[in-house]
Amino acid sequence: MNPERFKNFGIGFGFLLIQFMLFRHLKIMQIQPDLLLIFLVWYMARKDRTAALLMAAGLGFLQDAMLDLWGLNMFSKTLLVFMTYNFIPRGSKKQLLIGQVFLTIAIAAVIHNLIFLGLNFAIESYTGEQYFWRHLIGSSLYTAFLASFIQLFRTN
Repeated sequence: MNPERFKNFGIGFGFLLIQFMLFRHLKIMQIQPDLLLIFLVWYMARKDRTAALLMAAGLGFLQDAMLDLWGLNMFSKTLLVFMTYNFIPRGSKKQLLIGQVFLTIAIAAVIHNLIFLGLNFAIESYTGEQYFWRHLIGSSLYTAFLASFIQLFRTN
């Protein structure tokens, strides 16, 4: 692993730790954002598909290990990167508008949550319809709002 990928993996792990230690306690109506998803969309915009797939698989595996979901996040994040890589804006020197960031992250989060909840439904871990819609819509919008907020305060 080259030093730049190792550094990016560390940044992704930092996002995962912040999500696990902080945002797990900052729920709104039992909804929490997925910081790792924000990092992966940022990573997809800057790196090639293979690197993004490996990063998604590695960090998804660590997220599953922390949350005891074994394979659900790893599979859904890897499939998300595989399906959406060509649609993520890349190589732009201009800073994206808040609306563009919100829409990109919201669509990615909805796709990720559909995959995640589809897997959950297939293994019958969560069968409640209320949980499905709360997680699909609520978590996707919370993640997109958080990404927009980060975009407001980021520096070049």
